[in-house]
Amino acid sequence: MSVPEIIRRAIEIGERNGKITFDELNRLCDSSVLDPKDIERVLNALSEARIWIEGD
Repeated sequence: MSVPEIIRRAIEIGERNGKITFDELNRLCDSSVLDPKDIERVLNALSEARIWIEGD
């Protein structure tokens, strides 16, 4: 899955649930090889969308 697709799906989950968990985020990224800059892009996009990441 591409980084923009991961971001889109993570934001969808976050908007639906009011948050996204680390497990949900890990499942989205599971099949992708992300470098640190990609991870930063995902986290920044979630922050800008005001979606919190929480532990399970």
